[in-house]
Amino acid sequence: CFFSFFFSLWLALQSQSVLLDIKQMNGGDCFKLYSTQLSFDNAEAKCVEDGGHLASVHSANEQTDLTAIMGQTTPLIGMKCTDAVTAHCTWSDGTNVDYSNFPAPGVLPLPAFGSCVHLDSTETIWYPWNCASPIGSFLCRIPFNAPVTTCTGDYVAYNGGCAALKKTMRSESDAEASCALEGGHLASIHTEADNSFYSTLASNQGLTNNIYIGLAWNTPGNKYKWSDESDVTFTKWANQFPNTVFGECVQMMLSTEFGTLGQWTNIPCSTQMAYVCWKPSGTTPIKADPVCPGIQFFYDKGTIYSPNFPVSIPSGQTCEYVMATAVGTKVSVSFPVFTTDANTKLYLYNGLDDMMPTSTLSGTVNPELSFESTTNVMKMVFTASAVTTGQGWQADFIATGDPVTDVPPTFDPLTQCPQQDYTADTYVYSPNWPNPYPPMSDCLYHIHSRDNRKLVVQFSQVDTEQCCDYVVVYDGPDNTSKVLGIVSGQNDATVKQFYSTGTTITLEFFSDSNNEGNGWIATVFDI
Repeated sequence: CFFSFFFSLWLALQSQSVLLDIKQMNGGDCFKLYSTQLSFDNAEAKCVEDGGHLASVHSANEQTDLTAIMGQTTPLIGMKCTDAVTAHCTWSDGTNVDYSNFPAPGVLPLPAFGSCVHLDSTETIWYPWNCASPIGSFLCRIPFNAPVTTCTGDYVAYNGGCAALKKTMRSESDAEASCALEGGHLASIHTEADNSFYSTLASNQGLTNNIYIGLAWNTPGNKYKWSDESDVTFTKWANQFPNTVFGECVQMMLSTEFGTLGQWTNIPCSTQMAYVCWKPSGTTPIKADPVCPGIQFFYDKGTIYSPNFPVSIPSGQTCEYVMATAVGTKVSVSFPVFTTDANTKLYLYNGLDDMMPTSTLSGTVNPELSFESTTNVMKMVFTASAVTTGQGWQADFIATGDPVTDVPPTFDPLTQCPQQDYTADTYVYSPNWPNPYPPMSDCLYHIHSRDNRKLVVQFSQVDTEQCCDYVVVYDGPDNTSKVLGIVSGQNDATVKQFYSTGTTITLEFFSDSNNEGNGWIATVFDI
């Protein structure tokens, strides 16, 4: 209990519950005494958060030992009774009722005072208490060697796992997908203590709107169903509910709009609202959505995961990933994790337009290996087989080499054209860049490969008069060579790129007599 004491003390400070004492009984279970004003359900929720339940007492010796830690308190314990007969009482931890100490043997007097039970520090008699009324202290019983639940991020320990309130407004399906990505589901609720815990979790974080829980109407099964497939053993419907006329999903009310705080009503599943997740302790979060959303772009450096990583590989998908680094650098990618079946492939390509992959990966990949592009762009195409095995892959990419230095251009004082001859890798600009270009421009740019290789030119910013001011790209040493393309208009967001078939490329810029724009900038580098 020593580690458990310090861990529980830290949890108590976080939740503003005052932990007065903790005691291990004869090398067995731990008992924790809290001094906090809570009702039975909220006290039970706190004990469940600690990995136990409100205390059950099974012998006179346990009763005597508990008296030693109670001080002047009158703590609530985990018994509930339906009437004045002890045989009709139960412990919240589900253990047998084999001991009691009511004023008369086997009888709980004056049940009108309440169905719950508290102890008294001045005598060993048990007394009734109204379950809904807060009491100044309560006792938790934590099983011996109960695992300590460790939760991270916005998750808190609850019921052997981790629970979290998510304030991002989502539809029910998106909320469930968000919980699943972190290894769990929308919360299922099986006791009054569960319900109280989640309503308190939301209220304590200042939420006054309603929240999704994991219950929804299942039309094929003609019944309500929890998203985690657990049995529906508890409900807390508001008056006149359930009623699928109002929607097939279920919300917990944090207001009294249709009834009492914590009750449930139906809601359309498309409604955007906050929600609560629960996941088992130690669950590995899913790093990527099970369905890839078409082409994905990544810049500078980062980590990319296969769909549903690291749980499994969904079958029959094709996904594309484009990685781009600074001009002049190359993309280097390695795979710390790579496990697939032989028919599931990851293809690596130089740039966006290459038709032949430079590498094809499947099965396992040595994590010490790295794969490098010849340009600052690499594309990966992932195809999953019809019957997949393995957890998928993690790709870490970085830039290698030195980026091209953006040297301020110099311009001819008469024509305002920049220099004519360049060697890749380099930047080229419109006349007078970054200021508007002059009218009646006619500027040539001759670019040569530094390493006797092919070239690619990329236009990243373009602002010219669409009709009449334009750049012509020639596949060769001068403006008599084959035209690869013409660039004009506004093109800030999308990169335009052209590839040479040889070791030289030529640009020529024309402008008319009016309506000048801000100009353009392009990079040219070897591939």
